[in-house]
Amino acid sequence: MLKVLCPQRQTDSQGSGHYGASRGSRTHNGIDIACYPRSVVLSHVAGTVSKIGYPYADKLEFRYVEITDQNSLRHRFFYVDPLVKVGWPVKVGDQLGMTQELPYSGITQHVHYEIKNNEGSFLDPNDYI
Repeated sequence: MLKVLCPQRQTDSQGSGHYGASRGSRTHNGIDIACYPRSVVLSHVAGTVSKIGYPYADKLEFRYVEITDQNSLRHRFFYVDPLVKVGWPVKVGDQLGMTQELPYSGITQHVHYEIKNNEGSFLDPNDYI
């Protein structure tokens, strides 16, 4: 289980950080955890680093770290400068990276956390924290 040391992002000028929040024509598929930029992100799940990715094709300064657990669930942590590499094993409590600063006016600084199963469907992260 994830020990959340920071609160979930509430509603701000850019929207809401809860699972299922409206994003216009789509829904928010994760939760946003408020934090300061350059905060350490610790893994709450054991597994393997399966991807270091880019959440936006047109904004390559943003990164995410994906951990695949023993049940093939993919735990993704967005807006993180990675300190890990693909293929590395991860234990609960290992450092994954440092949070990035979000440059959007009026948004609460946060880490986005989402979970996908092996069919590609999103799961509610609140069920895992």
